[in-house]
Amino acid sequence: MSARFNKNNVIDHLWKQISELEAKWGFDPDNGYSQVKDADFHKVMAYGEYEAFKRVIEDIEYKSI
Repeated sequence: MSARFNKNNVIDHLWKQISELEAKWGFDPDNGYSQVKDADFHKVMAYGEYEAFKRVIEDIEYKSI
């Protein structure tokens, strides 16, 4: 049986994705874009995804979407 689609499940899934990106790429949520300055293309793209997941969570929590 699959999990029901709701806001909490979506947010939990997004946090899991964020955690995986932090583990794989060493992202620090308090370090900002400077951690990818002069990084290779793949790390920069992963950082964009990382930031996008956080923005979607904020949008869901503040009921923007």
